[in-house]
Amino acid sequence: MQSTLNITELFQYGERVTFQKGDKLTKSVAGEVNGDIYILSSGVCALSSISCDGKETTYLYFKKQQFVGFTPLMTAFNLNYYGKKTFSIVAKTPCVAYRIPNRNFQDLLGFPSVATLMVNTLTENLVYLMEHFHSSKNEPALVQFSRFLLDQAEKDASGTLVLDTVFTYQEIACYLGVHAVTIARMVKALRDEQLIDKIGHQIRIINPEQMARLITEERKIDY
Repeated sequence: MQSTLNITELFQYGERVTFQKGDKLTKSVAGEVNGDIYILSSGVCALSSISCDGKETTYLYFKKQQFVGFTPLMTAFNLNYYGKKTFSIVAKTPCVAYRIPNRNFQDLLGFPSVATLMVNTLTENLVYLMEHFHSSKNEPALVQFSRFLLDQAEKDASGTLVLDTVFTYQEIACYLGVHAVTIARMVKALRDEQLIDKIGHQIRIINPEQMARLITEERKIDY
């Protein structure tokens, strides 16, 4: 196997599977993990948990061409679970993925190019989680929201950064820990500043450079 590898080249080692919105790709309950590794080909998934009172918390979003559900394959270490807290990877949209059985993927990890891809994924996820935690504790809500938009938006056919329509006000509010009304007010404020636009249910970033400055300078905008 070549020294540099595109993750799509691993599709051939997996079985193509589809998931509907709301399906669970994998879950961990009280330290017991089931499921194989997936490579997401299309769609959006989320790592989330459900509290005892039924509240959902989202920690991380997975997008196309990312490894999903690999943590149990990388270590035999189990956290001590006190109570039954459920962590799941849930399809937020219809998804297509390639499922690679545990044993087969362990064999693939013997190739340095695959191991490098895995380490890169682990590092990217860790940095994203750390940034989100830091942002939630230290940054104003508008800065958090702007960071979220730049992190999650992807270029469409015309090169414009657009947000997947799965990210409704309620979905974003749940992730950021604010009220959906607050998200609506921040959207209006950013539109008034001509930083974003909205066509139908889709948010479009029309001035990413100024939005990045809003984040780095923690610029204040009334909303």
